[in-house]
Amino acid sequence: MNCRKMRSRKRSNACSGIENSKKQKPDSMRSPALRDLEHLAKDHKGEVYLVGGVLRDQALGDCSAVHDIDLAISGSAKNFAQRVAQKLKGTLIVLHAETRIYRIAAKTLQVDVAQIQGASIDEDLARRDFTINAMAAKFPIKDEDLIDPFNGRRDAKRKILRATGPRVFSEDPLRMLRAFRLAATLGLKIEAATRERIHRHRKKIATPAGERIRTELLGILRADNSAAHLRAMDACGLLTAVFPELEKSRCCAEVYYGKGGVLKHSLAVVERADQLIANLADIYPAWGDKFKNDLANGLSANANPQVLVRLACLLHDVSKPACAKMIKGRLRFFGHEAQGAVLSVEILKRLRFSSEEIETVRLCIHHHLRPGNLAASGVVSDKAVFRFFRDLGDHGVRLLAVCWADHASYLGPNALRAILPRIAEDPHTSDRSRPRSQEARKTLFHLQIVSYLLNQWINRRDHVRPRKILDGTEIMKTLKIPAGPAVGNALAALLEAQAEGKVKNRSDALRFLKKLKQ
Repeated sequence: MNCRKMRSRKRSNACSGIENSKKQKPDSMRSPALRDLEHLAKDHKGEVYLVGGVLRDQALGDCSAVHDIDLAISGSAKNFAQRVAQKLKGTLIVLHAETRIYRIAAKTLQVDVAQIQGASIDEDLARRDFTINAMAAKFPIKDEDLIDPFNGRRDAKRKILRATGPRVFSEDPLRMLRAFRLAATLGLKIEAATRERIHRHRKKIATPAGERIRTELLGILRADNSAAHLRAMDACGLLTAVFPELEKSRCCAEVYYGKGGVLKHSLAVVERADQLIANLADIYPAWGDKFKNDLANGLSANANPQVLVRLACLLHDVSKPACAKMIKGRLRFFGHEAQGAVLSVEILKRLRFSSEEIETVRLCIHHHLRPGNLAASGVVSDKAVFRFFRDLGDHGVRLLAVCWADHASYLGPNALRAILPRIAEDPHTSDRSRPRSQEARKTLFHLQIVSYLLNQWINRRDHVRPRKILDGTEIMKTLKIPAGPAVGNALAALLEAQAEGKVKNRSDALRFLKKLKQ
């Protein structure tokens, strides 16, 4: 393929591409790291090209500081990588010895150095995935030269994601998921021919390693509008190629959810989760920030709470098709939450999610009916609140986010917007005669129950998780029992009594234990 060099045109945006030498270069092109690499390139016995993300992000108008640099090298990539590591005082990592790909991990910078694939930079770019990733600039980077054989800069300006050729997805099926991850993270639209190719090759997504699939899914589920991208994946057949367990949901319970059935509902729940996460401070002005912070409680830095909430929303009804039974003329799904929890573990293990991530999603699915069951009772007692958070702990907040999205999905945008100002009202005293619509009244009450539980956790933490007045040793001494399960049972009963307000101090606790012994 003949390489086409595109001459710079007059541009108003200083970040739009390689700049004319008479104009100030973008911040990224004046990066100290790039200057260091340019100096190293002068002494290299071969050609050094800047490729990938830096050029793409410039073309998209991103002027932010450079943290990831990709280089394509002729000559010895290993030798150049060693010199880069020495210059940047970074650690050299061999990513792929056979194809000679190296990574230098420095303090605030990552540089990937790869041997040019093929006989020239033209052939190398032709092997890349999308046009916006198939641009190069040779060191020393000069004024008007941008190697852009696939018009990637033009596509970037138009916010279009386009495959470089017909073999892109057959060569590496993971690129199908990467397309949606890039669309989600960079605000791009996947063009029609590329979507058609994804549909044609969708079944091949089962071939990449689960770890690689997980990485791309995380990028999609981090997006503020993740539901829109999941729906776009579904339109290409890719969603159920990644999650084949969801396919049966498509035609299940259409009597309740309309065409698309349970799958349509699950995607609507993800959409409501997107809206909740993005608008917590507006939905709960008094404690939305605390809610946001508490979503991460109990999780390591490697687990993203928003991602896990969205993932639980997507999978929460995965076992409804297996549990669907017509009972007295009504379609019911008894046990779907328990079966769904088990199935979700299998799915996420296949995709190599961590034990922590899997357990979080499992708990959210297994218990997602609990707030609704509390709503059905009409009253949420202090004991019920205590037991809810006793069983779920920090996961309770993430579960409530899932339940909020689940219940909110039953109303359209306007109807939901109308009741949002009232969802923080106490469900025990709120006027249940409004709104007029029965569905809106039911949804409002369920959201009030969810909000009540959240409020108890956020603003009455000592009440919900009371401090131990007596420890195990004191309980054994008072009850005159040896160490064993009975001590734990007595402590649990004591904490529950504290939550109900029956025990307020040490004297109350001792009296309670003596009655418990009788």
